[in-house]
Amino acid sequence: MELSRLWEIIQRRKWIVLQALVITTLVAVIGVHLTPPTYDTSCKILFMPPKKSASFAPGIGLKSKLSSFITTTSDLSVNRLLGTTRPYLQKLVLRLQLRDADGNLSVPDSLADPGAIPGIKEKLFPKKRIRIRQNEDTNILNIKATSPDPEEAMMMANTLGDIMVEENRKSLQAEYKNAREFVEAQLFSVKESYSQALLSMASFRKEEQTLGLEFEIKLAAQKMAELLKEKEDNIIDLAAARAKLDRLKEQLARENSGFVSASAIQQNPHINVLKKKLTELRLQLTQAKADLTESHPQVLSLRQQINVAEAELSKEVAVYRASAPELTVLERRIASLEAHLKGVNDDLNKYFKTFEELPDKMHTESGLNMELRTAQQRYSSLLDSLHQVEMAEASTLSEIRVVEPAVIPSSPVTPGGLKNAVLGMTLGLILGLALAFFVEYQDDTIRTIEDVRELRQIGLMGLVPRVESKERVLISTKDPNDPLCECYRRIRNYPSIDHGSIRSLLITSPGPSEGKSTTVVNLGISIARERKKVVLVDMDLRRASLHAYFNLPNHVGVTDMLQGEASLDEAVQDTPVEGLSIISSGPPSPDAGVLIESGQVGPLMSELTTRFDMVIIDSAPVLVKSDALVLAKHVDGPIVVIESEKTTRGATRELIDMLAKARIEPLGLILNRFSISKGKPFYHQYYYGRHSRELLVEGTG
Repeated sequence: MELSRLWEIIQRRKWIVLQALVITTLVAVIGVHLTPPTYDTSCKILFMPPKKSASFAPGIGLKSKLSSFITTTSDLSVNRLLGTTRPYLQKLVLRLQLRDADGNLSVPDSLADPGAIPGIKEKLFPKKRIRIRQNEDTNILNIKATSPDPEEAMMMANTLGDIMVEENRKSLQAEYKNAREFVEAQLFSVKESYSQALLSMASFRKEEQTLGLEFEIKLAAQKMAELLKEKEDNIIDLAAARAKLDRLKEQLARENSGFVSASAIQQNPHINVLKKKLTELRLQLTQAKADLTESHPQVLSLRQQINVAEAELSKEVAVYRASAPELTVLERRIASLEAHLKGVNDDLNKYFKTFEELPDKMHTESGLNMELRTAQQRYSSLLDSLHQVEMAEASTLSEIRVVEPAVIPSSPVTPGGLKNAVLGMTLGLILGLALAFFVEYQDDTIRTIEDVRELRQIGLMGLVPRVESKERVLISTKDPNDPLCECYRRIRNYPSIDHGSIRSLLITSPGPSEGKSTTVVNLGISIARERKKVVLVDMDLRRASLHAYFNLPNHVGVTDMLQGEASLDEAVQDTPVEGLSIISSGPPSPDAGVLIESGQVGPLMSELTTRFDMVIIDSAPVLVKSDALVLAKHVDGPIVVIESEKTTRGATRELIDMLAKARIEPLGLILNRFSISKGKPFYHQYYYGRHSRELLVEGTG
């Protein structure tokens, strides 16, 4: 919401704000004079838990058990609550012999903090009270005592502080005693457990013949790592030897009489001799074939020798392939590597079997070690805790210290005088503003142009400002340049009226006394000033008023014409305004609704629009009577008048719905008696004659 809108609401509801401010301030001032004085003072105590208590019972499970005996804590909220419990307050009452108004000993609960709502009551009827608060971010508690007697307030605060110190010390002594007895009982039991754990560990190592499974596991793991590395190297060497053997076998498989490798010749000299002999025979055969025929005995002899030599060479190569020295060496090496690998696997299996047996031993040894360590730690912890508890018990001091005793207050805290008056004024202002905004929120009336535009179903034709006058204001008595005349001129020039096709208008409103009749008269005067013949017809047959604007009689009018008892010439009356005539309502009719619904309205309107340039009908309010819905069907368009700050949004929406259901589309809406101060953004200034400054509508949108 804009600031201007807030300020507008405050101005409109200023009496609500002022009344709330005055009433609240008077109540505060009167309360100051009627309230008896109340004194309060405070005693500050410091909560400082002993440092040794934080180190108690470091052993396993012991700390939680000792906490049931030593319950003191550095949480100030616990001590603050203890100070206001019934036992503490009962001791305070007995020590100081605090008594109520009847002379009886005070009830301890009556001294406790009553809370916010009873606290307001005690501003008027003060009582003895004790409140304990913690100073923020400190270990200091503030004991505040309130009493009508200043000396009694001081004694209450200091005495309760002393009681809290004493009770804290007694509580600590009892707790340390219980803790010592508990630790002593635990020591005897833990000592036996420790001795039994030592015996169990010794028996296990003797039975398993070991100095420690951890050392054995480490040694076995190291040996297995070595064996795994040896196995890996053995597998690599075995694979290499087998690959070399395969290549050698492939090479030997290619050896024959036609192809003999150099290594075969080198390792078998006889193959070399046969190879040379075969070469010489083939050379001799070639030479013989050059001089002799194939059937020659010499050629045949050479061929036979060549065949014999090739057979011997093939036999010798086969012997070499089966008994090559490298083949034998590789086969022996492979056999050796396989045997070694089997030995390594056997060793690994032996160690794996050993590891399979270790978990059970490890589990047993781990359990014995855990029992031994636990017993040892508990025994050591208990010895240390017993020593600390004995030292704390011998030198028990309270965790609470009085650091600032209370003093006798020199002046009362209530009543507050000027402070209460200012507070009352502030609360009154806040209450007044809240009431003002609440009333404004509950107000459903239409006030501003924005309120009209929210309706959306109907356009705003213009605004008519509020005129502070008890009499009817006619623009015929004003200068044509008067702001009021300008308002009706702009309504007259509204596009839906000014384009010339509109010859008859119906003026109505949601409810009575919203200014529709005044609008009829002034709009008629404004149109008549344009040298047009205008007639105003008063069809609000139950509350006729148009004749009164011009001090004319109401003997003959609409009721006579609709009943056929008078003619148009007899009913029309001239007014002091040139070009403006009226037809009054005429004598009252027992059933005005029947006359409106009769078939005579249509012919009457046809005759009027023939003789006059503009016919303006004043009708009954739509939400009161349905006359306007019937008459609207005989005119070119209806106009709705609503009064600013009176007509509600609900009434306006209901009117629009009724028109829509009757299939009547209004020409527009006029916001009557509009406060100029609410329309500043839509106004501009005019300077003329005796008007120093007027704000008028800049647009009729």
